[in-house]
Amino acid sequence: MPQQRTLLQADAAWTVERVRKHAVPVQWSAPYEAASGRWVLPTDGLLEFQLAGVVVLLDGLTALCLPQGLAYQMRPLQHKDQTSIVASEGAPKPGALASAGPQVRALSPRAMWHVRTQWRVGGGTGPEGTSQALSAVLGLGVRAVPLPLLATPASVACARRFMALQVSSASGERWSLHDVADVAGCSAFHLAHLFRRYLGQSLHGYRQRLRMVSALQRLEEGEADLAALAHDLGYCSQSHLGAVFRREVGVTLAQARSALRAC
Repeated sequence: MPQQRTLLQADAAWTVERVRKHAVPVQWSAPYEAASGRWVLPTDGLLEFQLAGVVVLLDGLTALCLPQGLAYQMRPLQHKDQTSIVASEGAPKPGALASAGPQVRALSPRAMWHVRTQWRVGGGTGPEGTSQALSAVLGLGVRAVPLPLLATPASVACARRFMALQVSSASGERWSLHDVADVAGCSAFHLAHLFRRYLGQSLHGYRQRLRMVSALQRLEEGEADLAALAHDLGYCSQSHLGAVFRREVGVTLAQARSALRAC
């Protein structure tokens, strides 16, 4: 995949870069091999990684740990540029975050807010040291510890992909969790049970968190019409979106818009 890298922050343990992958056809890439242990944190676009016999969706809420030497392939789910924050490990050492094997971590909208303000799109960085900032982001996940790679049921994978694509398109088209269940080929009740079992969060909660990271992306891109943003993301009003956003992200929509514009 053609890509552009921008150095954002570095210390002896970690180097953090913004990696923009330019639009390519929606198909699997040639195999790559991780040159060093690394965490991949998504910010814009949807990517799938295939590694160790498992497909992992980077949906804006998922961080992926790739150990040094691991072979993997990537596939975009949309024909558009994809942007990730990649934290690459320095010399491997016992106890380093990325040396324990491939892992995934579910992130919260608050963690993704931390990512966007710590490692800014213009190349600036926040006040924290690199290792401290990375640990803070990973510690703000929905789950407290990294999880080993697990093959989720096809219905869960299908539902996640559908929801991520719907939210990312921000078309304003209305869709329900029953629509998600229909796409996944099972009842909404059964799908909700599978989400809690395999992802550790509710189906509704997952959709809501996807909407929050989409809101962050739109605000960072310069969205000024908050009422239109609320409509596109499926909320009944700007105030409804604002209340959920403040609870999930920790700041108001106006505060986020101002801070991200200053980045």
